[in-house]
Amino acid sequence: MSYVLRKMIDIGPAGVIYPGSAQDYRYHANRDYFRETATPWIRFWADWPSLQPDPRYRIDDPASPGYWRLQALDEQVRLACADGLRVMLLPYRFPTWANGTAALDAQKNTDAEISFEPHDRMTEAAWNRYVREGRNPSVYNPSRRALEYRLPADAYGPSSAWAGFFDFLYRRYHYGQRASGRYVQGFDLVNEPNLQLWPQHGPAPVGGSAFAPGPVTIPTQVAQLMATAQQVAARYGASTRMYAPSTSDSDTASSRRYTRWNEFVPQLLDALAARGYRPGSGTAWSHHNYSDVEYRTTATRIQVVRGQLAGRWTGYATGQSPTVFVTEGGARLTRMAALYPAEDPRQAHAKCLRDAWARMRSDSGQGAGVAMFAQYLLYADPNFDCGLLDPWPSTVKRPAYAAWKGFPRYA
Repeated sequence: MSYVLRKMIDIGPAGVIYPGSAQDYRYHANRDYFRETATPWIRFWADWPSLQPDPRYRIDDPASPGYWRLQALDEQVRLACADGLRVMLLPYRFPTWANGTAALDAQKNTDAEISFEPHDRMTEAAWNRYVREGRNPSVYNPSRRALEYRLPADAYGPSSAWAGFFDFLYRRYHYGQRASGRYVQGFDLVNEPNLQLWPQHGPAPVGGSAFAPGPVTIPTQVAQLMATAQQVAARYGASTRMYAPSTSDSDTASSRRYTRWNEFVPQLLDALAARGYRPGSGTAWSHHNYSDVEYRTTATRIQVVRGQLAGRWTGYATGQSPTVFVTEGGARLTRMAALYPAEDPRQAHAKCLRDAWARMRSDSGQGAGVAMFAQYLLYADPNFDCGLLDPWPSTVKRPAYAAWKGFPRYA
């Protein structure tokens, strides 16, 4: 084999949002699970709203109300390093003070909050039902994008609040900080921007529905993010690899609220080219591959992405270029009965992982140019049930746990 397939578990955002939870590396036998499954990489989430809830305080000011969460992140990163793990850190979400929604955040689940830019936060059907129900949240409270995913007016510019936040993370945790015992091997710059962030589009055409698509704007925003991150990294010798854009691979059709992955990738490449952006070896392409795993497909979306990158992306490469890192993935146990009705759901879940691993570990065919295989969560989230164990407080290991344990540390 001419390349290395890295094995990573994403432990989830709650370890910083809710220290002490099942996603906190320090607790609930999580260290044992990483050791027992011979998993060498871990992804932590640096949730900005949790780390800096009040802009009057620096993130590392002991007086800040988020300081205890920064300590929790520090301790988890330090402990993972001491345990020999390679750490990837993800800057996540926007505090509402940074994107102009703080007043609405104080009115969550009221009509004022629900009615704020509904065309970019929910389906038209959900909005229409809310209106029919008298705009009464106690009668119907529609599912919608959270305020923390809203892009500020200057979301990722070099003078933006986000640039300051990323500068803080890079300065504190970059690989040159190894002597501190608290450092990371990589920064995954953004999480599923084509799905989570809003708005994805500019205003809808005049005279039509506000829910209609407008000009797609999210690729330009992500291109700016990557350019700003590159500038920040240069201040510290670009010591630590960066990964982007960690695209959602959902097969949902593009709409005002979602930009389908195979449309987003070329749009982002166009936006990067328009900026004159050159990634170099310090930045790698990242992607999420839930659909490939769940559907056991032999025509993977990863290879479609590699085809779109060919001749256009000059970032980090190993083995066959272009190289793609899967920084999040898995299969939902709750989908198995529908997808594989003749199989026991838990065994089907494990088989999805085994089949995906077998495809990815080859340096040819569907594994060509794939440098990382990631699993989302140890303890399952009941709302997105991909975990290797049943939801906390259960400690039941699913068959998927044994499957993951059987994969070599590096293939």
